[in-house]
Amino acid sequence: MLKIAFRNIFRNKRRSFLTVVSTMIGIMGVIVGLGWVYGIERMFTEEGKKLTGIVRVTAHDFQLKEKSLDISSNISSDEIRKYLRDFDGTAIGRIKFGAMIFSGDKDERAMGIGIEKEDRNIIGFDNFIYEGRFLDFEKDNEIIIGSKVKEKLGLKIGDSVTVLTFTQDKYISALNYKISGFYKMDNGRLNRSFYVTLKDAQYLLDMNNMVTEFLLYPKEEKNSEEYKKILVSELGKNYLVKLWSEIGINEYMSSVFPVVKFIFTLILSLLSGIGITNTMMMVVFERRKEIGVLKSQGMRNSEIRNLLCLEGGLIGSFASFLGIVTGGGIVYYFSVKGIKLGEVLETVSDTINIQSTIYMFFSWRLLIFAFLFGSILSVFVTFMTVTPEIKKEAVDNLRNK
Repeated sequence: MLKIAFRNIFRNKRRSFLTVVSTMIGIMGVIVGLGWVYGIERMFTEEGKKLTGIVRVTAHDFQLKEKSLDISSNISSDEIRKYLRDFDGTAIGRIKFGAMIFSGDKDERAMGIGIEKEDRNIIGFDNFIYEGRFLDFEKDNEIIIGSKVKEKLGLKIGDSVTVLTFTQDKYISALNYKISGFYKMDNGRLNRSFYVTLKDAQYLLDMNNMVTEFLLYPKEEKNSEEYKKILVSELGKNYLVKLWSEIGINEYMSSVFPVVKFIFTLILSLLSGIGITNTMMMVVFERRKEIGVLKSQGMRNSEIRNLLCLEGGLIGSFASFLGIVTGGGIVYYFSVKGIKLGEVLETVSDTINIQSTIYMFFSWRLLIFAFLFGSILSVFVTFMTVTPEIKKEAVDNLRNK
């Protein structure tokens, strides 16, 4: 039976070629489309966690004052750390504040962020600093500045700038800082900001041991709910404890993306399935006379059905294999190189560092799904199409009725 199936496939090479190409394109479309959607989801998820923490602790009124960078909404990092003795992961504090940067007779408004040394890897500064170096936490009064501020003020490495701001008690405060580096992030608004060490920010703002946000990054993310419960039970009356998926745009995206993924999977599968179905049905309909000849030669209905289903399975499997090779290759390439969207993120909120380069999501599970989808659908469609045909009389098949 297998020998006959192979002979039939190669007997009409043009028909077999068109069938393979049509099925391959459908499977390739499923892989590329889902790789793109899953890549966008992963970007939002990973970047959201970097800037908000997997678990975040703030004052209850922080969300009301966050946009205005009001540092009067602050909390004690020392108090929170008391309840994290058994915490396995990274726990850091941050301060966001508004300021004016002065250099000579020029000035520029910018957002300041006080960070701890662990933020180098969490935020990924090594990927963003294009001139100079990251902050040296053993030294005082160093600053790294976004590219937009650098351009406005005409700064260079080693220059001194003055940062003017208000303390938490609304007193004017100013300090001089030495520039150690410049960075450029994909989010244009974050390039209008600057970073200093948390210690320097606390000194400038008169916020000894106080932070505006306290962020937790557990080594095992599955434990984040457990840590949230602990902190809520201990600090819930005085502080606001939230998971990353409950904060700002993350809350919206985490609820929307599962639906979006399902819809895209359904649509792409249907489009691919319709193409494969149409192709396989035409292959069977073109062979009505052949079915009649096989019947007249004494071949049983079950043997004819099995033969055509075997042919459909062989063609579908081979086409699906080519589809996952080409589609998987495209997705893998863009999962490494990414797709640059250009300067389209200048007005995106600075609460998330959305990337202008989208990296597709490459997964062996996705390739296996696409292969099985194409192979099984080819056999199923062939079975459903050939069943009514083999029930006819041989003379009707020969007359192509």
